Amino acid sequence: MSKIITKPIGLLANASEKVAQGDLDTLVNVKSSNEIGVLASSFNQMVVSLRKSRNELEQWGKEMEKRVEKRTEELEHANLKLQELDHLKSLFIASMSHELRTPLNSIIGFTGIILQGMSGEINSEQEKQLTLVKNSANHLLALINDIIDISKIEAGKVEITIEEFDLSVLAQEIMDSFAVVVDKKGLELSLTTPPTLIIKSDKRRIEQVLVNFVSNAVKFTNRGEIEIKIVKKDKMVEMSVRDNGIGIKKENMNKLFKTFSRIPIKDRTIEGTGLGLYLS
Repeated sequence: MSKIITKPIGLLANASEKVAQGDLDTLVNVKSSNEIGVLASSFNQMVVSLRKSRNELEQWGKEMEKRVEKRTEELEHANLKLQELDHLKSLFIASMSHELRTPLNSIIGFTGIILQGMSGEINSEQEKQLTLVKNSANHLLALINDIIDISKIEAGKVEITIEEFDLSVLAQEIMDSFAVVVDKKGLELSLTTPPTLIIKSDKRRIEQVLVNFVSNAVKFTNRGEIEIKIVKKDKMVEMSVRDNGIGIKKENMNKLFKTFSRIPIKDRTIEGTGLGLYLS
């Protein structure tokens, strides 16, 4: 009697060990209707269920591998397509730089000559229309230059030219360039800077940043003062532009340095590309 009970239990124990090691083809051959037989039958059902689950998982894994492989191929193809598009974009920008800027510079130059009366006298209406043409050409040229700069930034191809120059002189030149528009709006534009401030940096980029900040201040200030301040701090230089214009609401602060972002204002006649602060 003891042998009849012990042998099936031994078979179950041996089978359990094999299953634990991952062998799901092992079944227990116990022909009995007692509790041991019921236990063996339950064990076999469990093994069959585990085997089925394992097979389903393996099949699912194979399907996932195929999907991943297909998706990888699609991504590689998309990446090649993006590289091709990026190359085409670079070619377009290079072409636009030459094909658009060259005639625009000619338009700006020739309208300037006519406005100065160098090709003969013009009446007030002609002066008004030519000024409109020149301003529009300048606006379009600025937009093209900004787009080209943004493309270079996004492509990581910004060219930096380090040179030695006098920042105080540059700031004065920038201030003088705004004299006409500032006078027309009845604003006061002041500059606080050391008499001489020699620095090593990219002169064009520094000029671009300062012009963008001053231009922004002039656009959104209808009365009062705009102050440009340059202070030397150890080996650093701090530039600031302060105005008492319309200001910026707190909820719009996060839009300041985003491309083509323009803060909603009542007077929408103010021109701008929405790129100046982003580039700065």
